[in-house]
Amino acid sequence: MPDISLPWGAWYHEALHTVRLPDDWRVDTLSPCGSTACSERDVARAIENPIDSPPLCELARDRKTACIVVDDLARPTRADELLPPVLDQLHAAGLAEEAVRIVVATGTHAPLGPTQLDCKLGADIVSRYRVESHDCAQPLAATGILYGKRELRVNRTFFESDLKIALGSVLPHSFAGYSGGAKLVLPGLADAEATSRSHKFVLLGLRGGSGLEGNRFRSEAEQLARRLGLSFVVCAVPGAERKTLGVFAGDVVAAHRRACAEAETVFRTELSSDYDCLILNAYPKDIDLIQSENVFVALKRAKTPVVASDGVIVLTSAASEGVGRHGLFEPGGLSYRAPVKKRALGGRELWLYVPNVPTDDVRKLFWSGYPVFHDAHELEQALAKRLGKSARAAVVPMAPMQQLHDVREGDSKSD
Repeated sequence: MPDISLPWGAWYHEALHTVRLPDDWRVDTLSPCGSTACSERDVARAIENPIDSPPLCELARDRKTACIVVDDLARPTRADELLPPVLDQLHAAGLAEEAVRIVVATGTHAPLGPTQLDCKLGADIVSRYRVESHDCAQPLAATGILYGKRELRVNRTFFESDLKIALGSVLPHSFAGYSGGAKLVLPGLADAEATSRSHKFVLLGLRGGSGLEGNRFRSEAEQLARRLGLSFVVCAVPGAERKTLGVFAGDVVAAHRRACAEAETVFRTELSSDYDCLILNAYPKDIDLIQSENVFVALKRAKTPVVASDGVIVLTSAASEGVGRHGLFEPGGLSYRAPVKKRALGGRELWLYVPNVPTDDVRKLFWSGYPVFHDAHELEQALAKRLGKSARAAVVPMAPMQQLHDVREGDSKSD
């Protein structure tokens, strides 16, 4: 029987998880183009030679304090490998360790615990520098900037720092085009009301989109981040095993765009066939079930449905933290909606293989008509019964960071 090995448990397990598919099935693994992992010297060189920006050590001269914003475990960024050359530049400019703060841009996510901080930043950095997780429920700094009809409030440590830097991954995003860059500030460091407002416009179809050109959500975040003083970004392009495949540092917009251009190549995954079954694996955003929904971003560029009308899409996820925390989309959150069928799937069946999440919890996020599986053998038997022998299946092993580029023949619809 065909066995498939899925990357599993970002930040927690970092292992391969085996799922067995029915006998006689033909199985394709749709892997991204990828690239060679960066060396320590590659990372340092990118930060020392920024894009459309003075060197970081020059920006840091005569500054009394600096704040480095990093993304949280919902992103695969190896901040422990990217922070040292950034810190070296700051110290070369005369900033002492006690003058540098590190803030984890959690947005409305849960704060990181001590073990999680060590994983993300490295235990040595956590022990030497003042580190905090943004908490949107705590008193925040009034910025004097109107966002809609109310004043935007952001993390106080960030707002009061002389030099502001953001460091994070660039991944395909459902409405910001790509993550990273200015998005670490809005919504990463904002209050819950501002985050809700930004997402509400997206839900109404008035902001964002699958690309960057004309993306109002992205441009709005960049304008606000500049007004708040963000002057330098480090954008990483991740790959398999969360390895860093590219680093682009410098101007808030220019460095981010260069990273996105690299991501277009690195994440490209050719789709040349139709399938009866499509397995979308949530790694490296499989820390919880809320983040696992990012698997569907991989389908945004497909011109027609990837799966036959009577086929099945399977979402697989370690969901190491269970349902997860998200002030907007968790049950009771500001933007939470009762689960319904996903229209974007065009009526295709969705099955969920989530060994770590009880069915009752899955139902908080996914429509009650979608089958839930906790056992790999049970999933295999159900697929065999549903699709029979000689079915054709495809596996997208890192769906949140892959982009299916449709090269199938036949009629197509606009992207």
